Amino acid sequence: MKLRFRKYHGLGNDFLLFDGRTGEPKLMTQLTPESVRSLCDRHFGIGADGILVLEHGENARFRMALINADGSPAEVSGNGLRCFLLFLRDIGEEISGPVQIETGAGISVAEVVGNDRVQVQMPSPVFAGSGLMSPPQAGKLLQRLEVANCPFDAVFLSVGNPHCVIFGPPRDEIFARTYGPLIEKLPVFPAGANVEFAHVTSSTSCQLVVWERGAGLTLACGSGATATVCAGVALGKFRAGVPVTVTQSGGDLQVTVQPDYSKVTLDGPAQFVFTADIDI
Repeated sequence: MKLRFRKYHGLGNDFLLFDGRTGEPKLMTQLTPESVRSLCDRHFGIGADGILVLEHGENARFRMALINADGSPAEVSGNGLRCFLLFLRDIGEEISGPVQIETGAGISVAEVVGNDRVQVQMPSPVFAGSGLMSPPQAGKLLQRLEVANCPFDAVFLSVGNPHCVIFGPPRDEIFARTYGPLIEKLPVFPAGANVEFAHVTSSTSCQLVVWERGAGLTLACGSGATATVCAGVALGKFRAGVPVTVTQSGGDLQVTVQPDYSKVTLDGPAQFVFTADIDI
């Protein structure tokens, strides 16, 4: 079966996007874990961090289904949402103004704010050990981990998908490759977790390296940037209501967390790469 796909990236975090609203059998039933791994393989396939499928939503006009590069399903992606909105525009859908997009984490709202830059309203954080509080109790947020004889103080939270945020000195990709997969699969994370290694550089900026659940080390992670700023606000490292610049290997994202955590916005670019047909 030949299908048209379009490839996009958000700061190097790249996705293959399909319109799965027509045809039988449904596209999602054909995208087996094996076929997804094959498509996302950077040496023997097309290469991507994941696959996004446009479907009819039950509670919104559009639904974004997300599959990680390893073939596992995921709830939401901040970079993916930005790519998804440009995909909708490029295939001729009307997307003027804010657009509701249904995801595995609920409804997100995305809007093109100029020059292929997209702002996304992300799910509000839920903190393990403290719950969604205003403000969360910082003393209850830090969890002690010890992995391969290396101790970490971490914040566990969900922004629609699970995260483990660790603040500390600058960490490089070698460090993330070493400890990220070990932390991702700890028993405390039954569904796995994205692991963020963050270094605060000012009250409005930080550097970030992310080991993504189901994808590994990526050039940028939108939900990881969101989780990091939410955790930083809760710990008093960043100010609520003020945009925080999160610098990753692929570039910069801006995250703004309102004081009561009721609104969390992610702002950054997305870019179309190419389109082609493929047999599945």
